[in-house]
Amino acid sequence: MNKLNTFTFYSQKIVKAGIALIALMSSSILLTSPTHAATFGQNLIVNGDAEQGQGDPIGNAVGTDIPSIPGWIPTDSFSVLQYGATGFEFTNPLGNIVAVSGLPDANSSGPNIRGKNLFFGGANRSSSSASQLIDIANLASIIDAGQGTYDLSAWLGGYGTDLDNVKFSLNFLNQDGQSLNTAFITSPIPDERNNTTGLLFQSTKGFVPIGARQINVALDMNYVRGRVNDGYADNLSLVITKVPEPSISGLLLVSSSCLMVYKLRKNRQ
Repeated sequence: MNKLNTFTFYSQKIVKAGIALIALMSSSILLTSPTHAATFGQNLIVNGDAEQGQGDPIGNAVGTDIPSIPGWIPTDSFSVLQYGATGFEFTNPLGNIVAVSGLPDANSSGPNIRGKNLFFGGANRSSSSASQLIDIANLASIIDAGQGTYDLSAWLGGYGTDLDNVKFSLNFLNQDGQSLNTAFITSPIPDERNNTTGLLFQSTKGFVPIGARQINVALDMNYVRGRVNDGYADNLSLVITKVPEPSISGLLLVSSSCLMVYKLRKNRQ
């Protein structure tokens, strides 16, 4: 093999290796920043019921023991808990053994169809969160016509009289990633739960802002006190629908009604 052929051979090897490296880096970026495309009339949240993956059967998982949560990018001790988790015991600074028990189970207030798992603030004394990014660029024509509406809902709750709480929020972003508007729902305070452990249904609706191309969905578990972060959430849902345009028959009915009112008023004069 002469020098020219040798140079060409190794140049091709380098180019191929570079292409493979770029492909690997691109796939890694996609894995760490998942984006999910939108469909009208369907729940856009991936794994919104926490059923994908394994839930913690005890309630004490921290660090690398926290189960993986498909579809979500978690922070801190954010975790998934099994309904009916056994709880655990620990020794406090005074040397006393304290039990963490009474975690949500099949008899706690919550969704009728609840599966095996729910989202959990985590086994550390700290706030935590999880998020995912939803791509709605394919719905742009409807959204920019002002005809896109959203319905955000979830079952949110807490533990007994503890003040740990949950915020489930949307951040509507334009094509440059800039925020256009936000929306959120929060968990009920202990009094609204009758100071018992459980989850209640919360929801809000509105119009998707014109220019929105992505939605960042975030579940924030805010720790206040206690041995663990007792923020709970289940059955998270975000549905975007198109506002129906008035039909011709509907417009005729409105026109006829207006004409009738006009004639009645004229006859009374």
